[in-house]
Amino acid sequence: MTPVSRCLRRLDHASAITDSTVAHLIAEALDELEAAFARPSDRVVALEAVLHEVRDRSGAGRKPLTRFLHTVVDQRQSRLTRRASS
Repeated sequence: MTPVSRCLRRLDHASAITDSTVAHLIAEALDELEAAFARPSDRVVALEAVLHEVRDRSGAGRKPLTRFLHTVVDQRQSRLTRRASS
């Protein structure tokens, strides 16, 4: 299973949870995804792939998760881009 597929599976699991652990589970899934790639540019691409897949799958019940994930992925990509340009 690819890192992106693993991350998506973990995000699917997190989307079914309705308590405060959701943010922690999402962070863990994205941390694992980033750890699978050595180069920051590969990490940015993988994060973008996950975000697009979640958007494509997004149903009415997942809209809040999609918005939250978009914010988190945006922050991570900005951080990675800053590191790569330093």
